[in-house]
Amino acid sequence: MPKHDKFSPKGLAIRMKAKGLQKLRWYCEMCQKQCRDENGFKCHQTSDGHVRQMRLFAENPGRVMEKYSLEFEKNFLEVLSHRHGTKRVAANVVYQEYIADKQHVHMNATRWETLTTFCKYLGRAGQCLVDETERGWFIQWIDPAALARRRALEQRREAEADDEERRNGDLRRRVERAAAAAAAESHVEEATERLPGKGVSFAPPQRRATTRASLPRFLRESEKEEEAMMMPPQQKKKKKKARALDLLMQQEKKVRVDEEGWLLAGIVVKVMSREAGPSFYKKKGVVVGLASEFVAVVAMLDGDASRRLQVDQDDLETVIPAPGKCAVKLLRGKMRGEVGEVVAVDESKFGARVRVASTGEVVWVEYSDLSKYPSTFIGSDK
Repeated sequence: MPKHDKFSPKGLAIRMKAKGLQKLRWYCEMCQKQCRDENGFKCHQTSDGHVRQMRLFAENPGRVMEKYSLEFEKNFLEVLSHRHGTKRVAANVVYQEYIADKQHVHMNATRWETLTTFCKYLGRAGQCLVDETERGWFIQWIDPAALARRRALEQRREAEADDEERRNGDLRRRVERAAAAAAAESHVEEATERLPGKGVSFAPPQRRATTRASLPRFLRESEKEEEAMMMPPQQKKKKKKARALDLLMQQEKKVRVDEEGWLLAGIVVKVMSREAGPSFYKKKGVVVGLASEFVAVVAMLDGDASRRLQVDQDDLETVIPAPGKCAVKLLRGKMRGEVGEVVAVDESKFGARVRVASTGEVVWVEYSDLSKYPSTFIGSDK
């Protein structure tokens, strides 16, 4: 049998077959069959096997095309990430490396007609950085693991900054209370030391009432402090360390009270947990029930009462309304559960003055000890 001519159609077909890669337009993805020329591709289209595969495709074309598209995207990104990493590279270079595999999924079987549309899709999906130049399209792979690490680092820094700000605020309030207590103590000592030498008239009941009015609340409530103020200066100096210890114990007691549960039904809170998802993070809701002392059932204030979730009180933040706009409810201390109205807000001291509805008294309350309390709220399922 004579050998075919080198440039005859048969000779060209033999060399193309030996090379492995042939024209993509003569490849049938459904049958995974490569034809050598247009005539062979037409014959294949009339074969029984191809007709059966096309019937399967006609039953659900969207699912079949989506399957090929996902496989093409996955394999293309694998080539890009494994061979080039996060370097900027021409899209056509990556495509040529991808189609070098004989078993690859052809682009004419996907929902992307050209490489340009596929590059634009990668940019919109946030999987690559895409830019167009005079030399064509260039892409740069975005490593999701590195992105997640960077996001976790930013969240940790934000949490550390919030903790530091909270500690500084607590320290500042303690210093202010200690300074007020020291000023009141020095005032009492000066008044006591003047009595023997200058003969100042002194009525014990009046002195007792005046002294208590000038002291902070946590000292006015302590009977031991009142008795200590009535002692002579010599005995007061001996018990100076004891008073400092009592003051420290009361401050520690207040810290323990702050660690107790403050949740109440009906108050408005803000969800501060990123784990709750973007649809809940930094969104406001109403506490419609308590799963436990520290866990609230929150219904979101977006018109959909069915959007509820259980959140720990550490992941919630109180909501402070503008003065005179809405009622508030006190969450800690002896007045826990009382309803009032915000009279004034001091952002520098992280607190507000509240007029209690039941007594008419105006009290100073920190931001963490009160929250917005609307007149009507979504009822609990319990």
